Amino acid sequence: MTSSASHSEAPIKVSTPADILSYVPHILGFQPRESLVFLTMTGKRVGATLRLDLPCEETDPLDYADSVCEYLQSDSAADGVLMVIYTDRAWMEPAEPPFAPLVHCLDLVLDAAGLSLLDGWLVSSSHWRDYFCEEQSCCPWPGHRLTAITESVLNAELVFQGSTYAESLESAVRTVDAVDNEEVHRLTFSYIEKWAGKWDSSSLARDCLTLWDGLIRGTAGSAGDEPEVRAFLLAGLTSAAVRDSLIVLAATDATAAYAAAVDGSVLPAYPEEVQLPQECDDLKSAIAAEEAAGGASAQSHSDERPSALFRDVFLATMSTPDWNRLDAAHRVFVRLTAVAQGKPRSALLSILGWLEWTRGRGSRAHHYLQAALDETPGYTLAELLLALVGTGSLAPWARRRETAWTSDSWRAA
Repeated sequence: MTSSASHSEAPIKVSTPADILSYVPHILGFQPRESLVFLTMTGKRVGATLRLDLPCEETDPLDYADSVCEYLQSDSAADGVLMVIYTDRAWMEPAEPPFAPLVHCLDLVLDAAGLSLLDGWLVSSSHWRDYFCEEQSCCPWPGHRLTAITESVLNAELVFQGSTYAESLESAVRTVDAVDNEEVHRLTFSYIEKWAGKWDSSSLARDCLTLWDGLIRGTAGSAGDEPEVRAFLLAGLTSAAVRDSLIVLAATDATAAYAAAVDGSVLPAYPEEVQLPQECDDLKSAIAAEEAAGGASAQSHSDERPSALFRDVFLATMSTPDWNRLDAAHRVFVRLTAVAQGKPRSALLSILGWLEWTRGRGSRAHHYLQAALDETPGYTLAELLLALVGTGSLAPWARRRETAWTSDSWRAA
């Protein structure tokens, strides 16, 4: 079971079912297919949005309903739920809707948890209709045309304010398609060969993290696009220590990530110094100068020993995620993934999968992680994260309104 959850932080004006149905793809970022979507409600205010794959025939509907209820209870303020089923499964008679046993279980389980199933709709590739209404006067058979959704007042308002969404989950993450860049590929391979076995024992790892931090902070400027810099960063990802420290760095900073790695005996405290390629050395100096001029200082990210950051970041239990930084890291990783091959590409795809999981977007996380395994079969980090995402477990950050990520499309709304 894969799932996605999003939280809205400002009120939206919803006056018709078509408004609600137009809102869903905007908040998810893509048009759902064969999915079950829930929107929590606190009074008349929309809260979290949860998307799950529709269950297969063998799934116990009561077990599935229990899992759904557990997710929705993460929004502790919610007192009701709206449901949308996206499917092309045939609906032959008005009184015999698809997934009726499942919806019956959902109604019972949610009601027992104090979450009323307020209303529901089914959306196919040609029509939409109220799931519970059989009155021809308001719900004519076989349903309303999809144009009623795209022409709704809320959809027009969201589009006017710049919100868009992809036609499918696959197209929503298509920005990481590989780009043929022979120079970056050649340099990456040469750096991998040149420093084989040295990344975990020399200054290479420390300097690699410094350059990644510069890209995420935006202090690298155009120098971050130099082939030598890109190749050096990608080559470093063949080291599990660098790759795992990069995940910690995405949520904190280079100083904290390196301290955590040293404290955990993953990287050396006093490494042998290795000369970087000139372009990388120049960028390292520029980053250091800019940080010195700006008075940048290390922040404490954990009350425990530094190595605890690996656990706190990987499992998304760190108390205050910096979503602006994590979003910046996401953009950098997507950009570098496009010119990566082999294990470096699988490393970045795996990290992107982890990032999407922390955002509460399990569907996208699953897509990235599967792409990592397609690139490098058996890639360990992707397999471990896929096992976590595959349970349908929401990241702790996504479970709490005060720490949950909110999408750019929602902010635009």
